[in-house]
Amino acid sequence: MENISIENEEREYDKHVDFYYTNLINSIILFSLTKTELEKLAGPVFDPMFELESEIDYAFTPVCFEAIFRNGLIDQSFRSDLLTFKKETDDIPKEIWDWEFLDDQMTWVSLRLKANSLLDKLGIASRTYNDDFTTIYDNEGNIIKKGKNSR
Repeated sequence: MENISIENEEREYDKHVDFYYTNLINSIILFSLTKTELEKLAGPVFDPMFELESEIDYAFTPVCFEAIFRNGLIDQSFRSDLLTFKKETDDIPKEIWDWEFLDDQMTWVSLRLKANSLLDKLGIASRTYNDDFTTIYDNEGNIIKKGKNSR
């Protein structure tokens, strides 16, 4: 009986696997960008520093992460590389989570190189943040922008 419940839960997650995949790739793209490139993404509802930290955590939520592999969107052979990258982002010292360190501090430079290498290995040529699942609202709750895959 428990296996049926797990299978049903996995099916529910599998319905959203394209979103999880986009989130994972976006999180790595953010780490691949320079300070100037990240600043271009900044807007009233998009704080690149917040997104750097939060998007990668969400992307590696086990049920979301596993759905990506279960559905074959990323080959299993990249699992270790991805988990190693996540560990390295987790190990960024709190005192360098600041704009002033992004371009020159060795931890950030190293992570940027690793992010770009990882994206290359995954066959991701673009370093453009994909906002297909992003919906932006104004203060009154009206939609300002709706991503093409947003609900």
